[in-house]
Amino acid sequence: MNRLAWLLLPGGESVSFAIRCCVSVAVVLYLAFWLQLDNAYWAFINVAILIQPLPGFLVVRAFSRLLGTFVAGVVSIVLVALFAQSYTLFCVGLVGWVSLMVFCASLFRNNLSYGFVLAGYVTMIVGVRAMADPDTVFSVAVARTAETGLAAVVAAFVSVLLAPGVTARKYLQARVGAMKAMGRQLGRMHGGAASKPGAGGASETPHPELHELVNKTLSLEQTRQYARYDEPAFSEYDRLARRLDYELLALVSGMASLQVYLGKFGARVDRGPLRRLDEAAALLGKNPNDTGAIKRAFGQAYNAILADARADRNNDARRSLVDWVIISRALDLANRMRAAVIKHGMLLAERGAGASRRARRSEFSAPVSLRESCRTTIRAGTAIAVGAAIWATHNDPALSGMMVLLAVLTTLFALGDNPVAGARGFGIGSVCAFVAAFVANFVLLPAVNGFVMLMIVILPFVFVAGLAMATPSLALVGRISLVQFALLVNPANGSRQDFVTFAEAFMGIGLAVILALVAFSLILPVSPRGLLRERLAGMFGELAKGFTGSRERFETRIYDRLLRLPVAADQGETHVSARQAAFSAVNMGLEARSLRVMARHAAFDTATQTAVHDLLAELEALFRHGYPALDAVFSVQGRANALAQQLMREALGFSPRRRLRHGVRAAVAAELVAAALADYGMARENADGDRIRLGDSERVV
Repeated sequence: MNRLAWLLLPGGESVSFAIRCCVSVAVVLYLAFWLQLDNAYWAFINVAILIQPLPGFLVVRAFSRLLGTFVAGVVSIVLVALFAQSYTLFCVGLVGWVSLMVFCASLFRNNLSYGFVLAGYVTMIVGVRAMADPDTVFSVAVARTAETGLAAVVAAFVSVLLAPGVTARKYLQARVGAMKAMGRQLGRMHGGAASKPGAGGASETPHPELHELVNKTLSLEQTRQYARYDEPAFSEYDRLARRLDYELLALVSGMASLQVYLGKFGARVDRGPLRRLDEAAALLGKNPNDTGAIKRAFGQAYNAILADARADRNNDARRSLVDWVIISRALDLANRMRAAVIKHGMLLAERGAGASRRARRSEFSAPVSLRESCRTTIRAGTAIAVGAAIWATHNDPALSGMMVLLAVLTTLFALGDNPVAGARGFGIGSVCAFVAAFVANFVLLPAVNGFVMLMIVILPFVFVAGLAMATPSLALVGRISLVQFALLVNPANGSRQDFVTFAEAFMGIGLAVILALVAFSLILPVSPRGLLRERLAGMFGELAKGFTGSRERFETRIYDRLLRLPVAADQGETHVSARQAAFSAVNMGLEARSLRVMARHAAFDTATQTAVHDLLAELEALFRHGYPALDAVFSVQGRANALAQQLMREALGFSPRRRLRHGVRAAVAAELVAAALADYGMARENADGDRIRLGDSERVV
């Protein structure tokens, strides 16, 4: 019963989205029939492809679809004009263009990627159709553009009209959820249970919890950037929301490095400063919207930690490095949490900051792997080339549909990590669409005598597909089902498919799936473990590029790489170790940047500044080629720990107090770099950490 809950007991959001799907389909088909478009069902298909649960995202996607379709129309006209007399040359040009679009799509994300995908497979749609009669290429391109434009405008208008502000509310809900998770995670940090990050299941390490927290936090930006498209008032405080997203991500970074560090010591360290945060963390985990109480609680925690440290100022020199790490990070977390809660409170009150200035480009940029893009392009191009060879040498109408679906499939598979899983979802969706379309075509449609009856037949299928699309685990199956249902039912101005054409269309779908799957399985195959290794190397490649530039850009790019690691493909220790190695790269890079800045502000002597520079240069060189030898990792880790203790000894003699604070923070950053290196080393060898020395371990009790 639980597996059918999405259908039998759908939530309000799922029902709302399903209703928007039905209204959009009904309106677009009515207008397509009224405008007497050549193929009204293409408008139906476009709605099925475009429709999204978040209206703001749909508005941007609709624009991308319009632009991609326009480009595809122009390119298809040029290709047919140049190669109308030769199917072979036309196929070569078509395969080359679609492959180029796949390559470009793999370099970007979301709607920009989607625009390139559209420019590729819509060219296939127009070109294949027009080659039967080259003189009609212009009219076919105009018709496809008109149908796409109609679907885009209708879907966007209906979604924004029926669900105004949904994207902004989703962003608020996601932000509240992320802050609750941060409060709970912060409350766990004073626990004293020992952990062994390199050995055992996920329950023994903080890495899986931190991974989920990063996922929650990083996904905020993916919603925020579209909120203003369905709620224009959100633009007034969009800049403040973006700054809060960065603040939350930076807090996650600070919590991650400290929690991993403390895991090496277990219950042997005094976590008193962190316990001062318990009350505020509990309030945050319970209700982040109670900003006044949370702000006061974090302020009181900061004052209490600082008062404790000042009351024992005479013992500064007797504190261990571990004590300084905990005190420094506890103060930092309290201060930054308080600032984040203040921003959150301002957003709840909808008071914008800096609204008159245009927001700069988001630093949430996507890293690019040219190696993956080239491999993907070769595989997709091979699949399309085989299909084009079959189409060009066999005069069978069903093969035209096969070519179109092959272009769609290859672009979809090309943008995913697991084509086999994509093919499975596509196959399930195809079977569902086949059954539904068969019933509609040969049982229900013969009794239809008008538009109202047509909607009574079609919309129940659309509604069920909409419920499936609103369920994350069934989203792909639901969308494929709706798209292929629209293709197989084909209510094109009163004409319906007979059994032969229906069977041919379904066989064309099957052939397209087989060709795409075979190409992606046999051409330059990469195992999940191989892909994991490549992407881990990419993370350390980000680290090796240096520690200059925007912190936000570095942080978001490396976290993006973390979330794209296919760790779920592995099991047991490998799964944990992959995530652990990835987090070590994040912590290493961020703490190294802090070390460089704090050491400069503290004005250490020339010899110490040189030692800091040499360590960072060595760290950068260590990971330049991906996977360094473990002996080299532990050697650098030891030097980082020794540098941290040297920095602490010197910093304790600094005055004024501000210079001392900078010096202590530099020592803390160096110590956390050492901890990140140890974390990486243990991830590689699944060790228990006996060979790791951090802080003044002999002084930790």
